Amino acid sequence: MKRISTILSLFTLCFGTFLLSTSLIQAQVATPTLTEIELTQVESTGSATSTESAEASAAAVLEAELQEKKDADITTPASKEKSKLAAYLDEHPIGPLAWHNVLQHATRNAINNGLSANIIVLLILFPIIASIIATSRHIIGLQGFGVYIPAVLSVAFVSTGILPGLIIFLIVLLASIGMRVLLRHAKLQYLPRTAMMLWGVSLVTLALLLLASFFNVQSFLSLSIFPLLIIILLTENFTETQLKVSKEKAFNLTVETIILAVLCSLLVSSETVQQAVLLHPEVTILLVAVANFVVGRYTGLRLLEFVRFRSIMEK
Repeated sequence: MKRISTILSLFTLCFGTFLLSTSLIQAQVATPTLTEIELTQVESTGSATSTESAEASAAAVLEAELQEKKDADITTPASKEKSKLAAYLDEHPIGPLAWHNVLQHATRNAINNGLSANIIVLLILFPIIASIIATSRHIIGLQGFGVYIPAVLSVAFVSTGILPGLIIFLIVLLASIGMRVLLRHAKLQYLPRTAMMLWGVSLVTLALLLLASFFNVQSFLSLSIFPLLIIILLTENFTETQLKVSKEKAFNLTVETIILAVLCSLLVSSETVQQAVLLHPEVTILLVAVANFVVGRYTGLRLLEFVRFRSIMEK
């Protein structure tokens, strides 16, 4: 019995010694020296610094891209495009006040007093856009949804960019058509039904922006509320017109409207055109008025009608 207790005591002592030695070895391995701590701190500091510098560089690039987009957006009064246009006017001084440059002196004085040059350019360009659309309908034969909708949509495309604007427009249009189909069974009156349509379209637009933020699509994240509201509010006009015509006719009208809006947005986005209308506002306004009078006096067939009735005309 005494031998057994001795053996158990020795075994316990050995086992305790083994555990103690193992714990000491692990402690020595796990406890770094002062040099190792310094090296680790240096490495961690260096990696943190490089990570911060990389993040700062990416943020700077992103901010530069967003600022460049804002600078090119003529629909934003606070952008640097104002300074570019104002600087262009300074590079091209005019003579003393006369009957043919009254508007030039007035616009330059307004810009010097704080009025945005972008606003002046847009107000001069908007009649040009309307005239182009009217000419395309009256002379060429393109129809579209009137004159107002393509003109306003083109300004929205200038702010959003053509591709993002087209995507938003098509998604909002599909959402409005879907909401109209859903509300058809609710049998609501006109005004509440219109409010519900805007409710659905707004939610779809919000979902689109949230999805763009999830995938970090910067062209959608930098949008302003102005073009979004224009596109959303125009959907009611589109859906109302589609109810009065066939599906094929509505599709053709939609495509022609998009074509006119894209062409006019390209015109408005041209820096050369902006500088020309700002430098010669009197000539621009008079030419637009004369062109509309000339187009308005035309009573013949449209160009597309010549193509359509060519077989009949040859007989």
